[in-house]
Amino acid sequence: MKSATASHSRPAPLKLTPAQLAAMASPARMAILQRLDAEGPASIRELAERLGRPATALYHHLAHLQKHGLVRITEHRDTGRRPEAVYAAVSARLSSRDAVRTPAGRRSLVRVATRVVAATLRAFASAATRAAARFEGPQRNCAVRHLSFRADDEQLARINALIETLEATALDAGTQGAPLLLTVLMAPAAHTPRSAST
Repeated sequence: MKSATASHSRPAPLKLTPAQLAAMASPARMAILQRLDAEGPASIRELAERLGRPATALYHHLAHLQKHGLVRITEHRDTGRRPEAVYAAVSARLSSRDAVRTPAGRRSLVRVATRVVAATLRAFASAATRAAARFEGPQRNCAVRHLSFRADDEQLARINALIETLEATALDAGTQGAPLLLTVLMAPAAHTPRSAST
């Protein structure tokens, strides 16, 4: 287990540009980033196995992610024929705060959020039918929560602090145990004003 001081030395998140956010909006590129984030560095061949896709379908997407500074080559392995590049995500922590200051950045964030939610839903649907799914207790690994509530500024600050704690806990989890997806999506509820009765 990592110490409290280790979590304080965590690198700052990568501040995404609108172009980087747009690059992540592709389902294939989002899947690549999620696999690299969850399972660590991999070659194109290893990523193809992890994703169940042909390696030839990944070259363009990895080049696009590398061009936008979202993945990097960490090493070249000698395979006997030609060196094999190993890719890693540039950062486990990403911040869209600057990117969403433009309308285009906000549209890209919506596309990225859609991809993330879809990937989590697919993983949940697959896991929920297997015996390894646990829906109760402290070792629960499958859960769904949908909350609709009102929050003032103080409550919203507490909720955001809990989300930050959750993120820090997940990032400090290390490499042991089963990989998990945890998606937090929060938005103001759509409010339609009632029409005045006549």
